[in-house]
Amino acid sequence: MLFKHTQAKMVGRCVVKTCLVSFILLGFLTGSTPLMSAEIEPKSYPIAFPMDLTVDYVPISLQIKCDVKQYDKAFWDFASKQNEKQESRLKELVFAIDNNDVNKCQDMTFLEPGINEEEILKIKKGVKWSVRGFRSWAFNDAVAGENLEKLKVFNQFYLGKSRVFILGTKEPPGCRPMLSFVSGANGTFMWDMRNAGALKSLLGEVMRFEAVATPNVVPLENRKFDYEVAIPGTNDTEHVAYLEFNGEKYDFDVFSDTIDSPEKPTDEVVAFFQKKYLMLRDGAAREDLAELYTDKSRERYLKSIKEPVSPAYTDKLFKNMATVKRRVRFVMDAKPLYIVFYQPSEWGSPGYSYIIRDPKDAQLKRTNFHCSGFLDDLFLKLRFTDSLLRLLTAER
Repeated sequence: MLFKHTQAKMVGRCVVKTCLVSFILLGFLTGSTPLMSAEIEPKSYPIAFPMDLTVDYVPISLQIKCDVKQYDKAFWDFASKQNEKQESRLKELVFAIDNNDVNKCQDMTFLEPGINEEEILKIKKGVKWSVRGFRSWAFNDAVAGENLEKLKVFNQFYLGKSRVFILGTKEPPGCRPMLSFVSGANGTFMWDMRNAGALKSLLGEVMRFEAVATPNVVPLENRKFDYEVAIPGTNDTEHVAYLEFNGEKYDFDVFSDTIDSPEKPTDEVVAFFQKKYLMLRDGAAREDLAELYTDKSRERYLKSIKEPVSPAYTDKLFKNMATVKRRVRFVMDAKPLYIVFYQPSEWGSPGYSYIIRDPKDAQLKRTNFHCSGFLDDLFLKLRFTDSLLRLLTAER
């Protein structure tokens, strides 16, 4: 009896959806449905920084700027009015996921040219698991509604050659599934199941924070920043994405230079960054450095020196910090976060450190010790730190 009831419910859902889809298509054909297409606009979105990689997100003055279509429409309203190629593919994919049509989803999935059969089978298996995942947490009846009536389409981001849609639901708070598309060989937009990558992941995190932030994070169009730098992977396309930020250039040796009379707001940050190395040079115990960190980072730091994975490596690391020159080149002013970019030596690879004005007591502290998030992926995996530092230290 339970089987018959479930089967009847599924049939009912299919009938309702078929009628709704038919109605939408009929409107397109007869012209009875007004087609009000959203416009592409450049917008900037504040990044939320996960202090110590916890749920304690801190809004910072660092933004992603990219081209976007802002919909903020219920899915069925979107489906009846938005009809560009990638928008039509989104509707097609949402219906396929909701109807558990795995074969359809696999047919819509992008495959790199020349990949072998084993890789194709692996991707298809991944699609199957992804469909199951979407249906369980984003498109189930309790969250999206029996007929997707609770589902909304918020944005379409134009990130280089990718098109990324952010969908959402009324509950649970923060539910923000992301569906990404890329143009295939024949110009058809395909579901991009490849690793989301640093930029998409960071933007997805921004959208998830937007869903739960109070007040909500909103795009900012008119704020002026000192720097606007193209993000790798998008800078050779029509739709370039940028990192927007303020900051100050430096040429500051942590062992030989001093800041006696601060002139710039970031001078205090540079002096605080320097403190750790001077303490070690002057013979401070390793435990003494714990005071420089935020709570969670302090715990990780103390554990790392009390229970080192490799004592020899740890000894070498601390000797390096106490003796090897470091020159601060730039401080990214993303209040309350500051990102200090430095070079270990004249020819060394650049590095960076996070320093935050702790919301708990308004004191500067090092944070995110031995942990990394999507912002780190942007700096490291895209080798953004290298190109960023070359640009920032060049003459304007």
